[in-house]
Amino acid sequence: MDLLVSYECGHYGLARDEILDVLGRLGDGHAQVERSSVDGIAHARTALDAREVTRRCRSLADQGYPFRFAVKWVPVEYWCETDLHSIRKLLEDNVRDRITAGETWGLQVSKRRWEAHHSRDIIAHLAGAIDRKVALAHPDKIVHVDVLGRRTAVSVLRPEEIFSVRRYHPAPKWTPARLVSPPAPR
Repeated sequence: MDLLVSYECGHYGLARDEILDVLGRLGDGHAQVERSSVDGIAHARTALDAREVTRRCRSLADQGYPFRFAVKWVPVEYWCETDLHSIRKLLEDNVRDRITAGETWGLQVSKRRWEAHHSRDIIAHLAGAIDRKVALAHPDKIVHVDVLGRRTAVSVLRPEEIFSVRRYHPAPKWTPARLVSPPAPR
């Protein structure tokens, strides 16, 4: 299964090593990682279930694994060409029925290297493909659409199936008092 893994721009080599280390610890010593068309996003291919990988990343973080470079892990279920018709057709054909009438859903669109449409226009066009109750704050399922230039990744995920280091272990909040230099010694 595929994963999109976010890393700090300019640190692909370090992120790649970390992704391979994590996947190796989880049991896939033959995973492949390559650059996507967008700096800051790596494409990982693994024999492991990507949802299980994100769950086990949380366990690794609890055990003290640092996750310094590979900071967000998103499973990918489908790929399509980047155009509104193709993405909407994929949602209608493969995604709509995976959200039951009693479930709520939310749409997350991350658009990179595609200037043809504004994000809100993309969301308005795609949301019509799924006739279920929308819950923006706490949906049962998230339809995650990652536009990466000419290719688009799509997944139907529960919120806990996305692993983000910043959400899981948020950075400490900085107050103005912490930003002020200590007084000089007298």
